[in-house]
Amino acid sequence: MLRALSKDIAVYGLADFAFRFVGLAVFPLYAHALSVEQFGVLALATTLTALVGMAANLGTNNAVQRFYWEPGYERREQREIVSTGLALLIATAVAAVTASVAMAAVMRDVLQARYGIGLIVVICAVLTVLPDQLLQYSLDTVRLHFAPWRFVIISVLKNLLTTALSLWLVLGLDLGVLGFFVGSLIGGVVAVPVALAVIRHDLGARVSFVRARQIFQFGYPFVFAGLAYWLLTSMDRWLLAELSDPVQVGVYAIGARFAAAIFFLNLAFGQAWSPHANKMRRERANYRQLYAAVGASWAFVLSWAGCALAIFAPEILGVLTPPEYHGAAFPMAVLVMGSVLFGTTQITAIGISISRKTHLFARATWGIAALNLILNIVLIPLAGASGAAIATAISYGVLTGLYLFWTQRLHPLPLEVSKFVYSMLCCCAGLLLAALSAEGAGAQWIAVKVLFLVVIFWLAVRLHILQLSDLPVWAHL
Repeated sequence: MLRALSKDIAVYGLADFAFRFVGLAVFPLYAHALSVEQFGVLALATTLTALVGMAANLGTNNAVQRFYWEPGYERREQREIVSTGLALLIATAVAAVTASVAMAAVMRDVLQARYGIGLIVVICAVLTVLPDQLLQYSLDTVRLHFAPWRFVIISVLKNLLTTALSLWLVLGLDLGVLGFFVGSLIGGVVAVPVALAVIRHDLGARVSFVRARQIFQFGYPFVFAGLAYWLLTSMDRWLLAELSDPVQVGVYAIGARFAAAIFFLNLAFGQAWSPHANKMRRERANYRQLYAAVGASWAFVLSWAGCALAIFAPEILGVLTPPEYHGAAFPMAVLVMGSVLFGTTQITAIGISISRKTHLFARATWGIAALNLILNIVLIPLAGASGAAIATAISYGVLTGLYLFWTQRLHPLPLEVSKFVYSMLCCCAGLLLAALSAEGAGAQWIAVKVLFLVVIFWLAVRLHILQLSDLPVWAHL
């Protein structure tokens, strides 16, 4: 089981790595074409699209993933679920985008005067939600069949198109932030027909209102959780704009952009894990023990990757960005560790989903959003972008703790606590090393960092926290 899971993670991970590599390769071009303030505008507009996307989805993808492998469902029921979910998604996405464009038109003066975001930028950004939602739905449907290569084909098409078009519009036509979103919109629209063609065997003519109600009832709490999560992940940028200055927003956005490498690792795991976990619960009597084993290994993999990215933040920024961005090294390191903590929620929250207590996601995320607001108000005036990063990391730590508490009450897992503790200690040590070396450079610091990564990996193998036989590099050569 672990080998099959690791194989899928490897495919998803390699695809995400390739996209991330392309993103890093073109990032210096964007960095020279856009000012720090423009990156702040890009970050704020992106948070708006995330909000609209959450409202457009209504938790439909989560519900389809949950019910597709329901015990006793035959092929007819599975096609009915996918077809009904797609119809529901199209209706809600069109409604959400239309309402958002109308609201943006009403608030155009406020957006321009206060945040420097033009109406045409907002409209183009919001319109990207339609193709993005359809593409993500198609990708999630492909994952249900454990077909990572078909997933990769769709992702490659979409990412290559959007990257090439955005580069041309930003650099060639000098359209700035507007060009970025126009390129994303066109690339997404072109990729949608291909994606729908790939999942055509899961689509049928029958759309069931009973299924639609079932999907809605399971999925709608994710809207409230998603809104709170949007506040959690975007309020730092807006509060930095209010309590600090646009330069700090840009610095934070740069750090977050590189820290997103852990997000892509999380995404690769989640894309492989969700269908495996649901099918495992249907077919394996010892699925709880398997969940716990996967969770322990995943926590260390996340921690090791996070440590590597965090401690080498100065070198990464030094090579890939102009000097004015180098101050993002420490915020980037803290955000990386926050992403590591957030990545563990894919295990710690699983009992909530199995028990269908999805309202707890909303309760937890709203509480954490309130905590994050308080922390940002206190820390941003003291430390600017670094303060916002610390607030985010603390909030993610509390969030995964809450999820674990409820999972252990509703659907307990036999967790291997000592292995999780080791991974968290590695994170703390990595963050300390990142802070000490934030201003340092040279071969000595690089040698210390490499040695640190080797030692914690070696100890993980010696303590049987990580089994090399379960890693895709060894298992599938």
